[in-house]
Parts: sequence; C-alpha cells; structure tokens
Amino acid sequence: MPDLTPEELADAALAKLRDEDPRGARELLLRAVEAAPDRVDLLNALGVVHLQLGEPELAIRLIEEAVSRVDALVLQRPAERDHLTAMRDGFRLSLAAALEDLDNPDGAAREYRRVLGDSPGQPRARQGLAHLLLARGELAAGLEELRTYVRENLDEDAFIEGAAAYADEVEAFIQRNIQPREFLVAHRESYVEMFDHYEAEQASEGWIAEAARMMRAPDGRVVPMIPEGARPYAAVRVDLVNPQTSQVGQVGDQPMVVALAEFQTLARAPALFPVGGLPFTLHISSQSPWDQLPLSMRFERRDSVEAVDGLIGDWYRAGWDGAFGTRDAQRFHYVSDPEVKRDGFGVTYNLDLGRARIDGLDDLLRRLVGFHASHPIRALIVGRGYLP
Repeated sequence: MPDLTPEELADAALAKLRDEDPRGARELLLRAVEAAPDRVDLLNALGVVHLQLGEPELAIRLIEEAVSRVDALVLQRPAERDHLTAMRDGFRLSLAAALEDLDNPDGAAREYRRVLGDSPGQPRARQGLAHLLLARGELAAGLEELRTYVRENLDEDAFIEGAAAYADEVEAFIQRNIQPREFLVAHRESYVEMFDHYEAEQASEGWIAEAARMMRAPDGRVVPMIPEGARPYAAVRVDLVNPQTSQVGQVGDQPMVVALAEFQTLARAPALFPVGGLPFTLHISSQSPWDQLPLSMRFERRDSVEAVDGLIGDWYRAGWDGAFGTRDAQRFHYVSDPEVKRDGFGVTYNLDLGRARIDGLDDLLRRLVGFHASHPIRALIVGRGYLP
C-alpha cells in the first residue's frame, strides 16, 4: 500500500482489526503516524492496538502522549474545546483500560475521575469506575457509582438494565448474608463436573487423568519435572494424557467462570465480598475460576513476600501429592511463579487446583493465620480482583 493517505491507512488498519489481525493493524498505523505525526487520534489508535497485542506498557506511553497533546490543543483552540474534550475523554478511557491491565487500579480510577470531571456523567467512565471499585472490595462506593450511572441514564438501555441488575444482586447478596465461600464451591463443583465428563469420555480411549510430569534424575530416581526457571516446588500435573502417544489434553481452553443459581449477573464482572473471623482482611471474588485461580496477598512489610513463598510451596506440594483429594486423584495441577506487586508489599500466585477438595483452601487459611503472627497480612484476595 505505497501511496495511501494517513486516513486510508487508518481505515485499512481498522479492517485488519475487524479481521482479528492486530499486528497488521499496528504496521499500518505506524505508517500513518509517520506520515501524519500531528494526528493525535492516530497516535492513540496505535496505543489501543498495542493494548490488544498484550503490550500495555507501550500502550500507556503512546496514549499518555496523545492525551498530553490534546491538553495543549484545548488551550490553543478554545473554539474546538467540546470536540477536543470528547476526544480526550476517549483517550483517557483507553488509558484507564491499559492501567487496569497493568494492575494499577489507582491510576485507572484517577483517569476515570478525570473524565468525569471534564464530562460529568460520561457513561463509560462512570461504569468503569463503578466496576473497578467493586473489584477492589469497595462495595458501598462501587454501588453508589453504579446507581448513579443508572440514574443518569446516558447509555444504551441494555447497558443500563444490566447495571441495575448487577447492583441489585450485589445488594441482595449482602442483605441475605450469603457466605462468599459459596462462589468457590460453585466454581469448583462446575469445573469438577466438566472434568469428570471429559475424563469418562476419554477413558475408553486409554487416556489417563491428572498425570504428573516426571523425569529421571541423574541418580536414576524418577522425580517431578519442574519447568525451567520455576520455583522448586512447582511440579505440574496435566489434565489428561494419552500414554500411547504422550499427547496432552486440557479440560477447557479458558478459565471457567460460573454463577450462583440466584446471582447470574454477578459472574459478569468481579466483585470482592468480605469474609470475617480472621486476623486479617479476606475477600472472595464473584469470579473465582477453580482452574485458574488468582491468590493475592498484601503485607505490612516487604520481606513477607519472600517469606510466604516457602509456605505456599509447602501447601502446594501437599495438594499436588493429594492431601486434599484421594489416593489417586483430585490433586493440585499448577502454580505460577509469584508476581510481586504493590511496590514489593504484595504478591499474586495463579493456581490450577484440579479436582482437589475445597478444604485445601481452608488448610491454606490455617497456615496463613499462623504466618500472620510474624508477618502481618493486610489483605488476602481469593479470585479475581485488585489488592489495596
């Protein structure tokens, strides 16, 4: 496409995105930005494409530059203020999305509030802020924002109705004093039901469920195979394996998010609900996929992040060996490397708990209560959501 104008390049990039080809769109937008470096909309579009490519750090730099340029244009062109403000609102919403992808809820909330300051009632910003607050466990503040969004009635009817239903279910869940543990029970039971179905289906063809990845050590012993660079306790089990061909099968290609029977809407977005009776704050999320379960902790001291890794390792190996299952099944399958966050005070592990019983998490809580005495825990989150 040697002679296309920046506008034509942008249109071609949009077509690439519709064809689910963000890399092709990026190449076209790079050419468009080079041809028209003063076009802030193209710069922002390039940032959004990097966000779709899973490159939020680069996306943020590009979108922030686009926002900065529009700030200058607002001062230079007062007659175009309304148009430029609407453009900047869109850029800031993209920036908020990138910040959420980078697990920076404070930064995302700041951008949502800036949009609402410039354009009161902006529906995407109001709704985004509401769900961010709910995912932080700030239920009262999140509900207020969601109810305000409904009252302002500035969005499509389907979105307004969905928000009202979500807010109603959050309030009903709280008022009926339902234990957040029920989210974990529902996610586990649904996942195990699906796993059992696939296991029975494949067993007739000789497939084996929950097989450990093993290797022979230099001394001849058969030991768990640890992925290169992973923690020494991070042994892996596969969902299904054909021993004749060594072909591996996975139960479900996406995290399995399920809903409680009377709270279907709560499965659409994470909300954190508090659990009492512990010496530290515990929240359980309405989105807690058993096969890809985030476990996040925020400590009072930085040294606790390294110290807790030993506890997680001991607990994980117990579950991998079947402490929360049967002799031959219901084992833990996978634990990720620790993801350090919150300036070194927080950490997240992602877990595939296989078909292990839910009391495996009760065992972890008992271990953490003891750990809390020497390494104070500020917050623990089970499931999707944001640490404070």
